Formats: sequence, structure tokens, C-alpha cells
Amino acid sequence: MNRLKDAIAVALHYLSARRLKRLRTREQIEAHQQHRWQMMRTRIANASPFYAAYRNLPLAQWPLMEKHEWMQHFDTINTAGITLSQAYALAERAEHTRDFRPALGDISVGLSTGTSGARGVFLASSAERHRWAATMLAKLLPEGLLARERVALLLRAGSNLYDTMHGARLQFRYIDLLQPFDTVLRQLENYAPTILVGPAQALVLVARAPRNGGARITPRRVISAAEVLDPMDRAEMERAWGIRIEQIYQATEGFLGQTCMHGAIHLNEDCIIVEHDWVDQAHRRFVPIITDLYRFTQPVIRYRLNDILVESAAPCPCGSPHIALERIEGREDDIVWLGNETNTSLVPVFADSLTRAILNADPAIQDYQIEQRDANTFAIAVEPAPDAARQQAIRLALNAFFSTLRMPMPIIMFCDMPKRELGSKRRRVRGLPALRDRKHA
Repeated sequence: MNRLKDAIAVALHYLSARRLKRLRTREQIEAHQQHRWQMMRTRIANASPFYAAYRNLPLAQWPLMEKHEWMQHFDTINTAGITLSQAYALAERAEHTRDFRPALGDISVGLSTGTSGARGVFLASSAERHRWAATMLAKLLPEGLLARERVALLLRAGSNLYDTMHGARLQFRYIDLLQPFDTVLRQLENYAPTILVGPAQALVLVARAPRNGGARITPRRVISAAEVLDPMDRAEMERAWGIRIEQIYQATEGFLGQTCMHGAIHLNEDCIIVEHDWVDQAHRRFVPIITDLYRFTQPVIRYRLNDILVESAAPCPCGSPHIALERIEGREDDIVWLGNETNTSLVPVFADSLTRAILNADPAIQDYQIEQRDANTFAIAVEPAPDAARQQAIRLALNAFFSTLRMPMPIIMFCDMPKRELGSKRRRVRGLPALRDRKHA
């Protein structure tokens, strides 16, 4: 009976999500956002002790949130009366048992991966899970509820969210990335997914498997999620599978965007309001501040993410009025802060630029990591391990790059590639937090 009720609820939300595709202009999107916000503002102020005092203020005067503040006020922000200790206890038990079905009554609990610091906790009611599933289906599958697909989700943690989407024709299978990778490949081979979803580092290993004597998985669609899709990884996967790699932009804070047929990532402005916190406006880089127009159990209001997005310079050829992104560049923690030509101030060097400099040095590079050790030192690891000629090529490429920025060349140290767990998010460029904090002090 519960499965039938879930299916009916998802179907109703799916129809609602499809209707939102009729928003064809910026004016229509903004009118819809204001209508939803007025509805949500009153409901949230009535049910959330933290937000009660802001009920009559415009959105711009509601407090700006980052993860630390969101977790600090968890008990009074959420509208379900759940404490942070209760939520953590359930989520951590699920992490250890690898059974993600238990809930607090109607409320599912999950943990973020903690890439940007302490792990965050998120709550979702059954109605919110139904709406999330329906929105995913409406935006990602042209046939929607009638699609006959087998979707494999390569993830480090499962969720009741994914169980919500399972049906007779449309099947979803969660495959745990914390298992040995041979087990992951065997489960994929047995399931034979038509759609493969996962973080880029896992998808690349699946694409390489036949070269290493493993199973050949032949999905019709491959969707990168949960971490930045590096151009190097995208190119390798597209060569291996002969299809365009798509992306989902999703965080603990919600389903934020997905690629269109032209490859641009469009933000889901029918579900969220996006404010721009410009990091480098001349080059269209910004950090998004999001307000979710449907999430009530754990309201997401003026929540500042840690992602750096690059907005497209021109309208997308697909015609969508939703904000289009050229790329998701990484996190603020990936910005490297270095002294300028006279060493009188710190200036940002963005991860994307460093990546291009490294990859331009040698087309044979398959993987890399750049870590800032201090204000003037980089530790660089590449695969294959660099011989003297490759080290020299990297130094020359970086020297040319920093010369164009009119910045002194930092000290370069070469080191071994660190081992990473497949279940952890990959960050190929790491800035030095102390310098970032000094810049913003």
C-alpha cells in the first residue's frame, strides 16, 4: 500500500513539475518565484522558531546562512522539532550499517560528505522526497514515469530519496562506492544499467575497466554528479562511451541544476531563487546564494554555497530562460591566493586556470593534484609519475602561466599521488585556508 501511495504522490508532483516547464521568460520565472516565496515565508515563519522574527521582512533582509550557522541553529531552524543530536545519531548509524532506510517518523535523515569542512545534516519529509523524485524525472527523463530504464546510482551513501523513484518500468539501483571496486563492477555488469549516474572519479574507473581486464558497461546515458567534472575526465569518458557526458548539479541543499541538450548547466529557478555573490564579475564567476521554494522541513533560505560557478556569456541556444552556466569550477577552497608582482597584496588564482596550465604541459597526464603548502610553494603530483622531462615541462608551463598574470613563479615541489577512497569527493586543486581567511579578514 505504501508503494502505491508513493507512486501516486510522485505522479501528482511529476505533473506539477511538468507544468513548470511552461515558464518561458524571465518575467514568468520571477513571478512564479515571488508567488512561491510569499507562500513559503508565512508557513516557515509560523513553524520555525529561528525564522519567526523575520516574517514581515523582504527576502533580502532574512539572514545569510553558511553551513556553520545552518548547523549551529539546526534545532530551531527545522520545523519538525528534531534536534541535531537525534539526526546525527540516526545518520551515523546508517553510515556504519550501510542501511539507509530508517527514518525519524516521516523524516529521512542524511549526511553530506563534508568536503568543505564539518559534515552537514539534511532532513526531508515523505512529501519532499516525492517532489524531489518527480522533479528529477521531469527534468532528466523525456518519457518521465513511463520510461523503461535501469538507472545505476554510484554513490557513497544511499537514501530513501532513491527508493522513492523505483517503479515497475523505471528501476533504480543504489551501488555502494565504499565496497571494493571489483564488487562495484560486478554489480554493474549484472544490472546492465541503461543510465549510469555517479561522481566523475568513479565513472572514469568504470570507463577504463575494459582496458584493465574488467567488465565493459555500455549505458546509453552517463550523468556526472556529486563533484566537479574535470574536462580531462569528460574527454576520457566520451572517448570510451562515444556519448556526451551530462551533469547534475546537486548538493545537500537540493537539486540545483542539470545540463540541457547543448551541454549548458541550467539552474532550476522554478524551484530555487539564486542570488549572485560575485567572486570575479569580469569573468562571470560567482558563489550562489540559494533559497528553496519548496523545502519546508529544513528551510533553505539565503544559503551561501561554497561552489564557484561561471555564468554563460551568451543566452543558451536551447532557449531556456533559466540561468545557464559555462561550468562549475570548484569550491572557494580551491582558489589559490598568491602574492602579486610587488608582493604587497594577495590575488586569486582560480583552479580552472591552474588545471589548464598543468594539462597543457603534457597530454599524457592522466591525473594530477595541486596543493598549496604555503604562500609561495606548490606540491604537485601527476600520473604517470613525472620523470625529469615531464617535471621540466610542467615547470615551463606554469612559468609561462604566471608570467601572463605578472606574478612571480612559486616554488614547485613534486610528490607522489596520494591514495584516495572512492567514496570521498575528489579535489584536484587545494588552496591554503589560512591565506583565504587572511584575504577575507
